[in-house]
Amino acid sequence: MKFAFKVDVDTYEGMQKGVPNLLGLFKHLGIRASFFIPFGPDESGKAVFRIFKKKGFLKKMFRTNALKLYGLKTMLRGTLLPAPLIGSSFPEIVRDVLKEGHELGIHGYNHVFWQDHLLEMQESVVREQFELGVSAFENVTGSKPRSFAAPAWLCSGLSLKLLDERSFAYASDTRGTHPYYPVMGGVRFQTLQLPSTLPTADEVLAWDGVSDQTLWDVLTQRLETSGIPVHLHSIHTELEGTALFGPFSKWATRLKEKGIEFVTGSQIADETLKNPGKIPYCDVVLSELPGRAGKVACQKS
Repeated sequence: MKFAFKVDVDTYEGMQKGVPNLLGLFKHLGIRASFFIPFGPDESGKAVFRIFKKKGFLKKMFRTNALKLYGLKTMLRGTLLPAPLIGSSFPEIVRDVLKEGHELGIHGYNHVFWQDHLLEMQESVVREQFELGVSAFENVTGSKPRSFAAPAWLCSGLSLKLLDERSFAYASDTRGTHPYYPVMGGVRFQTLQLPSTLPTADEVLAWDGVSDQTLWDVLTQRLETSGIPVHLHSIHTELEGTALFGPFSKWATRLKEKGIEFVTGSQIADETLKNPGKIPYCDVVLSELPGRAGKVACQKS
């Protein structure tokens, strides 16, 4: 089995604390991962307004004890506290990701704005979000990004169109089981999609009977019974990198001891693109997932 950690950075605190924690762990275990960073403002506090828009959001916040997981500062960013830039505030940490041999891609620009408004955005606004993210990435790294991961696994025909225009090697905007070319609104797009294949920690914690100690057994069981030979698993610097760093470190160590081959998203994409004729086209649909409030983009078999 091949396995890639897709590390999503969503917040200022996750960038400041979670990324260095994970870099140290991965160095110790000899793991290379794929990090996706938003370079725009942290407006996490505005997520509170999802109570009125997203079914199940309030229930999930209570079920997962969001205040404990994310901390008070993060939950007030962009409302009662300022909204500092995420990736651009820590250029040294960004460059450390590259120095350690990890992949670095873009996780949108303004994570909360994308998550809450993408489906109603005009093309000019979506384009601006891409351009701001790419420009900030290039300013910090001196290179062009090869990969993109949409905030909250949310994409649209417009965002997929702009991925094609910018010739990203691949994107990871969806949930699913295997690499594919996306079809949305009857339009075929040409940027390879590598979907996240397992439920995330925050989703599993929202399931009945699961605690922050047992969720790792749940994930291991899902992994071992999936029948999927290549996994891309999304983790978050705010959870696995900070609040749940201890138990996550033990889980990553267990996976390493099982002999799983750790790769990056780019390695999966490059291997897949060697045989482009075998890559299927699959519809992308917005669906609800257990433990997640609101709909996300999912690969339809």
